[in-house]
Amino acid sequence: MAQPSKAGPVVLTLFALPFLGGGLFFLYAQLVAGQNSKSGDPIVGAAIALFLVFIGGGLILASTKGYGLLKKQAALQDANPSSPWLWRTDWAARRAESQSQKSYIGAWVLAALGNLFLLPFMFGMIPQMLRRSDPRAIILPGFCSLGVVLIVRAIRATIRHDRFGNSYFEFDSLPFAFGQRAIGRIHLRFETQAAHGIDLRLRCVRRVTTGSGNNRSTSNITLWQVDKNVPSSAVAPGPLGRAIPVDFELPAEGLATDHNNSSDQVLWLLHAQADVPGVDYSDDFELPVFRTADSPQPASNSQSQVSVPATGFGFATTQVLAGDSGAVPQPARTKVVVSMRDGGTEFYFPPFRTPARALMLLLVAAGWSGAVYALFHSRAPLFFAVIFALADLFIIFGFFHVSFGSARIFVGNGEIVSRGGVLGVGGAKRTPFSEVASVVAVANMQQGGNSDNSVHSIRMVTNAGKKITLADEISSREEARWVVSQIESLAGLKIDTRVEVDLPIGVRTRPLGQAAGPIFTNSKQSTSTSASLAVFIMMVAGMLGFMAWRMSSFTTRRNSSRAAAAPRTNPAARRVFSAPMADADVQRVLALPPQNQAEELLERVIGHDTRALELFNQQVESWIGHINKSDRLSQLEQRSRFSRDLRVRYANADINLALEGWQKNQRSADLLIERARTDPHYRAAAVYFLGMLAGRGVDYDRIHDVLLGYARNDPDALVRQWAVEGMRYLGKDEVLDELFSSFTEDPAMNVRDRAGCNISDCGNFTRKQRMRMAPQLIRLAANPSTTPQMRTWCIMALREITGENFPDATSWSNWYQAHGAEKMAAFERLEWWQVRGDE
Repeated sequence: MAQPSKAGPVVLTLFALPFLGGGLFFLYAQLVAGQNSKSGDPIVGAAIALFLVFIGGGLILASTKGYGLLKKQAALQDANPSSPWLWRTDWAARRAESQSQKSYIGAWVLAALGNLFLLPFMFGMIPQMLRRSDPRAIILPGFCSLGVVLIVRAIRATIRHDRFGNSYFEFDSLPFAFGQRAIGRIHLRFETQAAHGIDLRLRCVRRVTTGSGNNRSTSNITLWQVDKNVPSSAVAPGPLGRAIPVDFELPAEGLATDHNNSSDQVLWLLHAQADVPGVDYSDDFELPVFRTADSPQPASNSQSQVSVPATGFGFATTQVLAGDSGAVPQPARTKVVVSMRDGGTEFYFPPFRTPARALMLLLVAAGWSGAVYALFHSRAPLFFAVIFALADLFIIFGFFHVSFGSARIFVGNGEIVSRGGVLGVGGAKRTPFSEVASVVAVANMQQGGNSDNSVHSIRMVTNAGKKITLADEISSREEARWVVSQIESLAGLKIDTRVEVDLPIGVRTRPLGQAAGPIFTNSKQSTSTSASLAVFIMMVAGMLGFMAWRMSSFTTRRNSSRAAAAPRTNPAARRVFSAPMADADVQRVLALPPQNQAEELLERVIGHDTRALELFNQQVESWIGHINKSDRLSQLEQRSRFSRDLRVRYANADINLALEGWQKNQRSADLLIERARTDPHYRAAAVYFLGMLAGRGVDYDRIHDVLLGYARNDPDALVRQWAVEGMRYLGKDEVLDELFSSFTEDPAMNVRDRAGCNISDCGNFTRKQRMRMAPQLIRLAANPSTTPQMRTWCIMALREITGENFPDATSWSNWYQAHGAEKMAAFERLEWWQVRGDE
């Protein structure tokens, strides 16, 4: 690589000097003349001066630092000309620094610049308008409130950085090679509970920048993607506190990491996120993925089919990649509604599928409509007002399409029937199976960002080459691929769930050697995509509106009391039994294999069938060694864990012991205690199952002492957490007091979190027992030294225990003095097994 030229930094510095010098001179003039100015003028002048100083100084600093970084980059490339994975210092050290590591600095810079820009409006224009009784003074404070939004965003970014630290991804190999595994660990501070685990996403992205100057726009085109959920129990200790394991299998063929052209790059991005109390965890890392000698040989060129359209007009060519992607499993969460009717299957895509895009379009439409109103009531040429009005109609139409557009796809009786429109208004299009060439998922162009926020559509191609959009505005890539695989299967087509990508105008396809991936086609924009392009004409207004929505809609998510998240399973349909078990049902169930016995009896127990509960208790130990955690049994286990019937919760302990192979006897207790003592890797699981044994009456006193010792004294927070989880099955008053001690004294927030949840609604305690804890929780919430997080958890626990809802400790104290005894008496009248739960 040639050494970077000094001309660039010099030119940029010369360009910045007038801003810096003019700003300093203007600031000095304002300070000298401040006494003779009007009350608001010094603030306005100082804000303008500081804004200019900020711009000038920032440009000079950026030119100096940028030149130094380019010199280091050139030196690394000269030293390793054939090893591009060594061209970055963090990669050379077998790690990838977080791309959001210093995002809080950028957030504060943006907040400072934004507020300096807005101060003249706040202290200059608004007072003048108020003095003139100008009605536009009502609008400006709303515009100036964006400064507060930027400050809040910066504060949140700072809190996120302080909470999770300078995270990084450590590699097990360098580089990551095609056909091999990408294995490593994300190191971070993570002293909290991720109830639903950590979601990981690895994707190959082509980042294309088009246009120039103010019209530049960046599109992220996802070429390959795979998702995985890591349960919180798999998070291990690490040098920064915690280490999240990462293990992905890379495709045999694909595009390697490529930064040669800054306007057309190929990136391999790892995204990690988790829903946690307070500020959520979110991180992005770039991985070095290259073809090495160990990679499989790429497919021959004869396997790729490339065709060039008759008319170019700057569009990319159509490229079809070799390889066949098979059927896709149904995602855990989908927005499409699938039903059977009239001898076929219907896929219904309801309105408001992408609320973020809908809200962004609404805000932009409102701002654009205001601009149109101002143009028509000003001296601006009528031509401009009409052009803006037409664009406004286009944006409004896009808003209605995105918000209220629905689609129905019926597959059956030898044809595909599609119906789409706004508010359900639209004609049906019928296409016989014999005329369908293919059904494909299509990714629409995505603007900027590290996370995959693109939307997808489902497109049908007929034998005559006609393209029909069956549904659009699908936010999930896997949901679009799954629906395509279902339609192809029902219509008797070849299962091919590769994703087409509509490239922007003027962007050419790259030479591709991957056997499975996206298909590049002519950029034929759908209505919603065109509406998005119109939105980006007003990029500044759209992004500010989007940020305002993100910040105003932010609320601390209710901490799920659902223990550590289990791996997500494919949904199994719930069965509804028409009547309680009869003698004939008993005989039939006893004749079933153990797996089917366990699933049916547990599902009937969850439905509060007492006869099924008796049979379950009789049979459960006979299932040991004969049942496994199928998708259905996993879901039943989770449902039974939070039943409103304590007898069902005890059945949950029994089924967990049976699945793990532990009998309810003294020998199991001895083995688990010894296993916890000698096997650090199994210790957390051992103490959890010990709690289940003691809760079912096995050696309670000894197990209670063992659990209490681990919960209070083990140096590993994960072991303390699972000891606390095990104690929730014990069901004694003394245990609630011990859980309260962990809730208030344990140094790890995830242990406190689990202890608080077990006091409030988890585990096998009666409502009367939990109500006894209300005074302690109220006193803790009222203590001035209690942290805001702990105070929030106290109030949440009080809501779960009592069923009441008050915002602060004073209100809870007043309620308890007036109604506490009444509520306790009501709980005493309940059956012992009646608790607060899901079903």
